[in-house]
Amino acid sequence: MAYAYNNGMNLRSLVLVSTIAAVAVPSVSLAGWSCGIDGSLLPQVYAIEIVDDQLEVYVGPTEQTKVATKRIGSAVALNDNGDWTVQSRIEMPTRRDSVYAEPCMNPPPDVEWLRTYKPWSLGNPNFEQRIGVCATGSGKQWGGISFYGGEGSGGVGGIVEQDVETGSTRYHRPSALLDYSTSHLEYFGGRIWIGTAWYGECGTGMGIGVLSGEFANNELYAGWAMEGCGFLVSDMLVHSGSLWIATELGLSKVTKSDERFNKFKWTNYVPTGDNDHPMREVSCDELYEELLQSAKLASAPPNDDGYPYGVLWQRINKLRPNFAWQYIRKLNGLAPAPEGEKSE
Repeated sequence: MAYAYNNGMNLRSLVLVSTIAAVAVPSVSLAGWSCGIDGSLLPQVYAIEIVDDQLEVYVGPTEQTKVATKRIGSAVALNDNGDWTVQSRIEMPTRRDSVYAEPCMNPPPDVEWLRTYKPWSLGNPNFEQRIGVCATGSGKQWGGISFYGGEGSGGVGGIVEQDVETGSTRYHRPSALLDYSTSHLEYFGGRIWIGTAWYGECGTGMGIGVLSGEFANNELYAGWAMEGCGFLVSDMLVHSGSLWIATELGLSKVTKSDERFNKFKWTNYVPTGDNDHPMREVSCDELYEELLQSAKLASAPPNDDGYPYGVLWQRINKLRPNFAWQYIRKLNGLAPAPEGEKSE
C-alpha cells in the first residue's frame, strides 16, 4: 500500500491560492500547530528500538484500542542482509515527551540574553524552560530546551553546551529554533543533531524537522539538515555507525559519506502496509508528491489546526520551498525550473 491515490482533489484551488505564497523563504515561524498528528493519514514511524542488536521500528497502520492512548501497530526489523521484515503486531511504544521528562541538565538561566531579546520571560510564571534531552560528544554535554506552548504558557527554544571538565556553560539560541522545542538530541559525525516538535494544549505537533551543524555567533553555520522528509521528530538514535530518525513522514538513515568534507548521506523509508515488503525507499520529493495527491488526506476533516491537507502543504511550502515551487510549476503544465534557479 503506497501513499498515492492518483487523485488531484483540491489541488487546483490550492495552486491558485498558493502560487505566490509558495516562493516564500523559510523564515516565518509556524509555531502554533500544536495538535497531534493523525498517523492514519501519514506514513508515520512512531519509535525506534534496538532489540538483540537489531534495529526495530514501530509503524502503522495502527488499530485504536479501547484505551484511547494505546494503539496496536507493527514492529518491523532490519536484518543483517539489509531487508525489512515484520516481526509482530504489538502495542506501539510510547516515549515521554521531552517537555515532561525529568531534567537531564540544570544550568543557570541565560538571564542577560533573555533580558535583551525576550524581556517578557523574566519573572513570568508562565515561562517554561526544561532540558529534557541530552547528548555527549567532543568533551561537551549538550542539552535541548523544551517548553509547553499552550494555555498562556510559552518558552524560547535553544541548545545548552556545557564543558564536561570545567562545567562552563553556554547557551545557543539559533533563530530557527526559538519557537520550537527540542524533542530529541544526538551527537553524531562530529556535530549535534536536533529533533524538533511543538508541545501544546491538544498534543504533540509538527516542528521544523531536523537541524544539524556547528555553532558560531549563536547560529548553526553548517546549516539545516534539509534532506530529511518529516517535520515532527518522534525518535532518534545512533546504531551501527548510522543516525536513525523517526518522523510523521517515515524513517531516515544518515551516514557520513565523506570524512574530509564532513558530508552526510540520507536514505529515507516509509512503511507500506505490505507484510512481504513492509518498508520502501523513497525520496522526499516523491513522498511529498504522493501525499499531495492523496484523496484520503485531501478529504480528511479539519481539526483544531485546520484541514490536515492544508497544514501539511503549508509546512512543505515554508520549509521545502524549492519542492513547492517545482510542484506548482508541474501542476500548471510548466517545465521544471532550471537547476539552480531560486524559488524567490
